[in-house]
Amino acid sequence: MPHSQKKPDTDRSRRAPLPVCAALCAVAAVAAAATAESGVGTICIEAQSGLVIAEANADVRRAPASMVKMMQMLLVAEGLRAGKWTLATPVTVTDHAQGMGGTQVYLEQGDVYPLGQLMQAVAVASANDAAMAVAEGLWGSEEACKQAMNQRAAGLGMANTVFHSVHGLPPDAGEQSDQTTARDMARLAQFCVLQPRILEWTRCKEFTFKPGQAVNYNTNKLLWKMDDCDGLKTGFIRSAGFCVTATAARDNIRLIAVVMGGQSSGPRFDTARKLLEDGFAQVCRTRVLAQGDPVGESIPVANCEAPRIQLTAAQDLWIVVKQDDVGKLTVTPEHAGLLEAPIAAGEAIGVAHAGLQGKPLASVPLTVPDDLPEAGWRWKLQRSLAPHHTASSPEAVTPE
Repeated sequence: MPHSQKKPDTDRSRRAPLPVCAALCAVAAVAAAATAESGVGTICIEAQSGLVIAEANADVRRAPASMVKMMQMLLVAEGLRAGKWTLATPVTVTDHAQGMGGTQVYLEQGDVYPLGQLMQAVAVASANDAAMAVAEGLWGSEEACKQAMNQRAAGLGMANTVFHSVHGLPPDAGEQSDQTTARDMARLAQFCVLQPRILEWTRCKEFTFKPGQAVNYNTNKLLWKMDDCDGLKTGFIRSAGFCVTATAARDNIRLIAVVMGGQSSGPRFDTARKLLEDGFAQVCRTRVLAQGDPVGESIPVANCEAPRIQLTAAQDLWIVVKQDDVGKLTVTPEHAGLLEAPIAAGEAIGVAHAGLQGKPLASVPLTVPDDLPEAGWRWKLQRSLAPHHTASSPEAVTPE
């Protein structure tokens, strides 16, 4: 690597024994071949960088069913963090919300529930009536909520996604179906897992919505099959098939897997688990830069007795990549070509980008390791009288 000859540190604890890894890889390969042949859309990515570990039919547009509720969860969680509402915000159930079909927690018109209780029903039980109640309660109408969902999707770069509902149910006559791709759902999930509140909702295996009702079990059965799975959302309607967006964290690595268009309920969870397990077997967490490591060439400094300075990494930079790609990582600094004193030690001057095959994966600020005080008048006078000091020398250049 250009900044150092050191081999990057890797974090690969708790790896499965080789026979187990081999078996998982073999099963995953069979599953991948089956999904490719059947048209099922799948993708597995690393959550932080979006690194694609495996994919098949990931850009085929199809209905996501109740996985559209992930966008509502994201908007609500972001609103909570921004102070727009709280978990205690009261939401009144309308006749329209009461009339939602499919999975529900049987809300009744006029009832008032705290937002947090309704969101738990959305995330765990996939309750369509709760999703509509939240849409109308927070945004004023279903249409306003859909507009907010589509705006956020566009902002996230989900170019193949359009939401026509807040719940994912089949469209009524004359209406259009929600459309997205496995890749876009994985992109949405990347932002969902950044919200601790969403993972609190989606890791919950069961709850009782109100006294006297039966227990609601999480529709994501992978929570019972994979200990480190903590979300996110399932979906099913006839036109979409059986879908799931799942996530799991292990050894400081979080992966996301999406399965869309499954022909039956159980296999979608098996496929998602195989994608995640095979993903964990393939990747490792690598330290590309340590705090204080010099990066790139030294930079000229004007108006300073120190003619040049070497920038250093402000903090450790870790990246998750496939094990075979560790040696292919590159570090590219980005900064001004000339600095001008005074500059305080620790001041951020630029950025170091770590990437693979031209694709940036992560970055870290570059800072000045030492104070760079402005030169005194004696030094400036001596430099001005020196015969070799010309306007072409780095120290004499005046930034525009």
